[in-house]
Amino acid sequence: MGATSSAVQSTDSPRTVQSYARLALAVVLALLAWSAFRNEYGYIPLLSDIDLAIHEFGHMLFMPFGIQFLGNTMMILGGSLTQVAFPLIFFGYFFRKQGDGRRRDLFAGMVCLWWSGITLLSVAIYCADSRAGQLMLIDGSTGQESDGHDWNNLLTRWGLLEHDTVIARWMRAIAFLTCVASLAIAVWSAQQQPCEQPVEALEA
Repeated sequence: MGATSSAVQSTDSPRTVQSYARLALAVVLALLAWSAFRNEYGYIPLLSDIDLAIHEFGHMLFMPFGIQFLGNTMMILGGSLTQVAFPLIFFGYFFRKQGDGRRRDLFAGMVCLWWSGITLLSVAIYCADSRAGQLMLIDGSTGQESDGHDWNNLLTRWGLLEHDTVIARWMRAIAFLTCVASLAIAVWSAQQQPCEQPVEALEA
């Protein structure tokens, strides 16, 4: 019995450390989300800068398709669309089932879903600024000083400019629910333990 207990304990130890590490990460992500939702600009150090780079890449990614099929509407929308969708690529990878039917890594998938929620928050803040034009754009000018405000252009084209704050509130609500749900599932996932012990431990 002593040998069995020792073997099982030594086998479970890495799993326990991983669980605590993941729970700690979930707490950090929750604090970052809390800060972002309370911040006027939804800014998170480093992550927001990465999202901005992805946003600008999205404009270039959709540029050929926009010119050929949809004027330049898709090119304008492509920045925000790519920004939100990019983390979902990794979410799909981690959430996909393996050959044995188990998820590849549910916790990692939820972290990516959280990331998508956070970047949707920044899109919501951008959208809410459509008429106000107070946010500083990448060229150093504000929306009032430039015609390069994505969401002002998009909502004007769609005849929805007067509804910018309403649309932004819906985006913000979805972003909030996405962050809460992803973190809740991530915490649950971090606490799950394997159902079976190694054969060597049981035989000892």
